[in-house]
Amino acid sequence: MSTRRFRYMRSDFGPLPLKLHHMDITLRFYEDRVEAENHLQLEAVAAQDLIALDANNLEVRSVHFNPHPEDPHSAQPAAFRTDPARNKLFITPSRPLQPGDRFAVATHTICFPSDHLLEGIYRDVTPPGAPQQYMSQCQQWGFQRIMPVLDDCRAKCTFTTTLEGDARYTHLISNGNVSRTHNPDGVPVPLENDPTRKRITYHNPIPMAPYLFIACAGTWDELCDSITYPSGRTVRLEYLVPPGKVDQARIPMEILKDAILWIHQTQGYEYPGETYRTICMTKSNFGGMENVGNTTIVTDAALVGEHSLDSHLLYAHAVIVHEFEHNQCGSETTMETPFDMWLNEAYTVDVERRYMASVFDPTFMRLHQVDSIRNPLLGPLAIEDGGHAGRIVREGFNDPDELVDGVTYVKAAEVIRMLRLMLGEDTFEKGKHLYFTRYRHGNANTDQFFQCFEETSGRSLETFKKQWLHTLGYPKVTATCAYNEANGTFTVDFRQEVPPGSRPFPVPMQLALVDRRGRDIPGTSRTILLEGFQDRLVLEGLSEAPAFASLNRHMSFYGTFRMEGVSMETLRAQALLDPHAFNRVEAFRQLTDRQRLRLVQDPDREVDPQWLDLYGVFLRDDTLSPALRSFFLRIDEQPLDRRYATRFPELVTARERLMEAVNRRFHHDLIQLFHKIHTHHPPAHPRDGLEDRMLKATVTELIAVADTPEVHRLLYEHFRQATTANDRVSALMALNRSSWPERTHLMEETYRAWHSDVSGYANYLKVVASRTQPDVFEAIAEEKARATFDITHPTLSRALLVTMALNTKRVWTPQGIHWIRDHVVELAPVNTTVASRLLNTFQHVARLQDNVKPLVLEALEEIRRRVSQDVCPTVAGQAAAYLEGLG
Repeated sequence: MSTRRFRYMRSDFGPLPLKLHHMDITLRFYEDRVEAENHLQLEAVAAQDLIALDANNLEVRSVHFNPHPEDPHSAQPAAFRTDPARNKLFITPSRPLQPGDRFAVATHTICFPSDHLLEGIYRDVTPPGAPQQYMSQCQQWGFQRIMPVLDDCRAKCTFTTTLEGDARYTHLISNGNVSRTHNPDGVPVPLENDPTRKRITYHNPIPMAPYLFIACAGTWDELCDSITYPSGRTVRLEYLVPPGKVDQARIPMEILKDAILWIHQTQGYEYPGETYRTICMTKSNFGGMENVGNTTIVTDAALVGEHSLDSHLLYAHAVIVHEFEHNQCGSETTMETPFDMWLNEAYTVDVERRYMASVFDPTFMRLHQVDSIRNPLLGPLAIEDGGHAGRIVREGFNDPDELVDGVTYVKAAEVIRMLRLMLGEDTFEKGKHLYFTRYRHGNANTDQFFQCFEETSGRSLETFKKQWLHTLGYPKVTATCAYNEANGTFTVDFRQEVPPGSRPFPVPMQLALVDRRGRDIPGTSRTILLEGFQDRLVLEGLSEAPAFASLNRHMSFYGTFRMEGVSMETLRAQALLDPHAFNRVEAFRQLTDRQRLRLVQDPDREVDPQWLDLYGVFLRDDTLSPALRSFFLRIDEQPLDRRYATRFPELVTARERLMEAVNRRFHHDLIQLFHKIHTHHPPAHPRDGLEDRMLKATVTELIAVADTPEVHRLLYEHFRQATTANDRVSALMALNRSSWPERTHLMEETYRAWHSDVSGYANYLKVVASRTQPDVFEAIAEEKARATFDITHPTLSRALLVTMALNTKRVWTPQGIHWIRDHVVELAPVNTTVASRLLNTFQHVARLQDNVKPLVLEALEEIRRRVSQDVCPTVAGQAAAYLEGLG
């Protein structure tokens, strides 16, 4: 008897035996429970004598079956049984059902919301003096934790939802438009027999998948606005925030209004509802969730205030446009099964990225995206390097939350980007239009999506689809260039290395040849498609030798790329002259990578003076944009050459050596640049000066390497004079990593000042966990012991614990490895998502060096012993996969 690696496989999603037409729901919120009455109108698709509904951890009070749904009086009590192991409610109808039979089922159930299992309806943080705050999160199978249902993406139906709760609630929220029949003024009305409670009814007339259902009862302040489409339709906008936080919603409301009209202009989508609502949720494992007409966004990201980092501001733009676009891609056109979830997300992320490039500098945004691709803990390249995951269309999964990762949101978005590059903008737009037209208000799968683009392009996409969606791993492309002066031809030979047993990936490549004056040579700029293990490009008719080839512009494809045999002089010329700013940065990163790997192989080697000379050119170049300059000057731990990506201790040492060399050579220049970047005046808008603050944070980190009393004074003054969260946090982080004697007092002062605000508290916890001295573990233990720290609060646990997982210098020690092990075990039953992210630290166990590998193996075995497959299948399965990968 074979053991399945995954709880859910594609074969588990066969044809639905029932069709769900409508649900008439009543939810009653109490302090300790939520009672649900659900009237489901159904149709039999296949003959059956037993009705199976999904029900997870519910108390079932009664079930009625009605063979004549048009006559409510025909309903009779029905026999039923629950199967907790399978999360099922089985109902015996009064007669066997035949295909086409219409009938109704009515259930009365109770759920008991959790304060840490953030699925279904859960207990969120409650404002002082208010009744219990309830939020809901139904992706993917959360609805069945609220009431019995056919909990499947394909079970799209219309909804009528009545919510009843304490009269002190400011809002009772669900999908759709408020029923003016029940609530003439559009607000809840008191119960006739109990004025301490009130009720509101919503009707959602457009078929919706159950995972998009929302039911919230809470206390919020409200910011209202509206947008008017060119058609003349006006949509009301509501932003619901914790009491007293309305001012922090004004900038997000500006972003939302701009994003809605941008989506209409670029995507041709007009939101059909009367009201679009954004709701702050304090606890969430995710940044946001689309809920048809209602978007929930974690409070830390939903608001922009004094504690918002610039990364939060960028994320606010991204998540707001992302969740609104889901109204089209996800809600109206819905994935067929969780195996097609990438469709919902990849296209939506692509729209989000294009919006971000319209608001911020496109080169800056692309460099930012590439950083997420290369993220050492959660980036898709790191996940694939581990060898355990990476297929966009998964083989299987143990929990749908596993699909919310860098593969779905980052790698899959790169696939959409490559598809556009390969087809061209016009053809891509035609395919997209066909997809959303054909499957509007329905479901679509991966094959159907690609069929639309095949029809509009007239070409087969079968190889593209198979390689990019169903293959574990990525292409590694090498290019060799040669110029023939005799006949004026420039040849580029491409070689593609792929995972064992794989075919070559279709790889789009943007490129141009550049002359010695830093201009693209006319006629050489193009996008080509590499389709073989070896491909050749020949450019003819050149009157002079190019200075260099600018290849893989904007990181054209997902994978790795390197130029073989390229000299330091050529890379230096490209870093200085390439008219394509992204490739200038990448050229210098290649040079930095050479220095990094020299130090990994021999820590006693000197840093090359020529590299330092070029570094100094960028340090002193005031013509560069601040963001571009920051990317030039920033020195990362992660190498571009991924063969060395798991040499963690050596990479830390190499980075420190490079930063020390820069500091010794350019300390005076760094101080001068620090003072020239004026960031201490409060910005009129948080976006103002964002690139300057980014550069100043990079320079601050480089200056702090000196760790002298003079530097401590400079950093302390910077902290005190700062008017933005970014400056305050970068200064405090540098001081906390230093030997400054007063740092402990300043940290305690900061805790007292920041901990009452969730964003401020998260910033403080990140500073604590980023300390690179051995006492960081003691500091984290002290923070966990504070009464204000709640390990069930995802924002706080992510800020403290995931930040520690990224603290490479301390994690890759015996103490750090044991720390990861213990916190994975502790978190697994409390917050699977955060536990899984911590466990990603060990994803490269098979490639680790001998000095740490035995400790990681021991830790994984301990996790496998102590984390139950029944309690936490995601973490248990993840640990098992890492160990099985060794065999």
